[in-house]
Amino acid sequence: MAWDFETDSEYQVLLDWAADFVTKKVMPLDMVLGSAMEYQDPDFIALVRPLQQEVKDMGLWACHLGPELGGLGFGQLKLGLLNEILGQSRFASVVFGCQAPDTGNAEILAHYGSDEIKAKYLQPLLNGELASSYSMSEPQGGADPTQFRCMAVEDGDDFVINGEKWFSSNARFASFLIVMAVTDPEASAHGRASMLVCPPIPQASISFEMWVWETSRRGMVPMPMSVIPMFGCRSRICWVLEDKVSQWLRLVWGVAGFTMRCGPSDRLNEPLT
Repeated sequence: MAWDFETDSEYQVLLDWAADFVTKKVMPLDMVLGSAMEYQDPDFIALVRPLQQEVKDMGLWACHLGPELGGLGFGQLKLGLLNEILGQSRFASVVFGCQAPDTGNAEILAHYGSDEIKAKYLQPLLNGELASSYSMSEPQGGADPTQFRCMAVEDGDDFVINGEKWFSSNARFASFLIVMAVTDPEASAHGRASMLVCPPIPQASISFEMWVWETSRRGMVPMPMSVIPMFGCRSRICWVLEDKVSQWLRLVWGVAGFTMRCGPSDRLNEPLT
């Protein structure tokens, strides 16, 4: 019995192109640019945008998305083979339109966002025109939603978010945040939380940041995966946030807030749509 691990020949051609492209054109960016998430930086625009267009011309842009969202609908197997290549450069995922946390946030908006949310945020996110953040972890329970204390309280047509969030990746550069907060504290453990789309956090309101550094020709470059904004913690070192969020920004209510982040992940040949 044969056990064949050979990659499909047509896909191997794309992988070979991606490997050569990343080595010759993308990896040098690691040595000359700062953060991979500073989309409005003039050097980013001049150096990264043309490479993104080359990827789009090859049909490899945002391959994790289904065709209805502008991707190829690659399943986990193809994505795994491609990501082996992209993982060699901190700019590669941005150049190929598959950077975290924008990938997951785009899926959430596509599935659960209102038409207004999609028009305002989804398409620019898919186009790589803006960055986003997923604000979930808390100090007392990490990323376990059953332990969350950050509250979102309905106030007329708005919500008041009051709490504390840690390790919100890319918050410094984000045009919006998806915040997971408790909306029904009396519900069951997995039915307490909901997700809301929030405007960007002002830089002055980020209480502190813990950076991971990477060496480049520019010196030590901050990596945005370790941004730590604080929401509403009433103490000396934290900024108190009582931010009203319009009701149309609410993504989903109750138990679905937990379900949305716990979808199936074992689909080897299905797109993430």
